Amino acid sequence: MKILVFDFGGTSVKYAVMSEEGEILQSDRKPAPLESKEEFIALVSSVYLEYKKQVEGISISMPGYIDPESGRLNGSGAYRALYGCNIPELLHEKVPVNIAIENDGKCGALAEAWKGSLSDCEDGVVLILGSGIAGGVIKGKKIHSGYNLTAGEFSNYLVKPGDPSFCGLAVMNCAAFGLTYKLCKAKNLDFDCQDYSAELKGVDAGFGERFAVSDQKPQKIKADGRQLYQWLTEGDVQARKIYGEFLESLAFLIFNIQITFAPQKVIIGGGLSRIPCLMPDLGKTLGRFYKGVGFGPELRAEIAASRYLDECNLVGAMYHYLTRFQGR
Repeated sequence: MKILVFDFGGTSVKYAVMSEEGEILQSDRKPAPLESKEEFIALVSSVYLEYKKQVEGISISMPGYIDPESGRLNGSGAYRALYGCNIPELLHEKVPVNIAIENDGKCGALAEAWKGSLSDCEDGVVLILGSGIAGGVIKGKKIHSGYNLTAGEFSNYLVKPGDPSFCGLAVMNCAAFGLTYKLCKAKNLDFDCQDYSAELKGVDAGFGERFAVSDQKPQKIKADGRQLYQWLTEGDVQARKIYGEFLESLAFLIFNIQITFAPQKVIIGGGLSRIPCLMPDLGKTLGRFYKGVGFGPELRAEIAASRYLDECNLVGAMYHYLTRFQGR
C-alpha cells in the first residue's frame, strides 16, 4: 500500500508518496496555498492527479486545532481560509479516496512514537522547532489531544512571565519566527527577505517600539537557521546574545514541561534542530537550571534529537492514516 502524504507549512507544502512502513519513495514541495479554499483544493487535487495511479489514499498534516475524527479545522494556524472547514469533505469531489488529517505537531509526535526516538517509551513529549513550536504529548503510545484538541500547543506557553503579551510567548522566544524577528531588529535586516515577512511586519507594527530602530537602509540578508549558525561560529556578538536568550527560554519551556507531564523523554525536532550546537548547548543550559534548584535525576528531562528531524510530520501523518483506516 502507498499513500500520498502532505505536510502543509507556513511557507511551503512538502508532499511524498510513502510506503506503509513509513519510507519516502518520492517527494517534492510547492508554495503554501494560504489565500483561499480554491487554491488549497487546486494544489491537493493537482498533486493527487499526478500520483493517483500509485496511491490509494491521502493523509494531511497541517497546523491548527484539528479534530482527527471529523476532519474539521476549528481554527489557529496559517490556513485561515480553511477555518471551520471539514477538510476531507472539501476535497472529496476532486479527490475521491480516503483522507486522514491531523495537526502537524501531533503528526511529529506520532512519528517519534511509531519508529523514532520515542519508540521505546510509553510517555513522551515532542517539540518541533519550526516557525512556531509544534509538538505533541504522547501518553501510552497515543496522542493526548486534551480539551478542545489544544494539548501540545507549545507556541502558546508563556515563557516570559513578566511580559504577558505576544512577545512573552514561546513562539517569540523559542522558535524560528521570534529568532528571525529579533535578528532583523538587531542587525537591521529587511523583513521582505525573510520567510513569513507579512507576519513579521505585523509584529513590528505592534511591538517594534520595544527594539532599537535604525535610520540606515536595511540589509538584504535572510536570517534563517543556517545564517544564524554562521554568525555564531564567527562569534557575532548580536547573534550570540539572541541565541543565548533563545536557549534560556527553550530550557525554561522544557523544565516546566518535565515537571507537568513527567515524560520519559523530550524529543527535539524541526528545522532549528539541524543547528549543530543546539543539543549540547541546550543540555548545558538545562543542567545549569537543575543544579541551581537542586533537582535530582527523577525531575530532570532527558532530551534527545528527533530521528526524523524536519520529515517527522510526513512520517507521523502516514502513521495516522494507518491507525485511522487500517486499525493499526
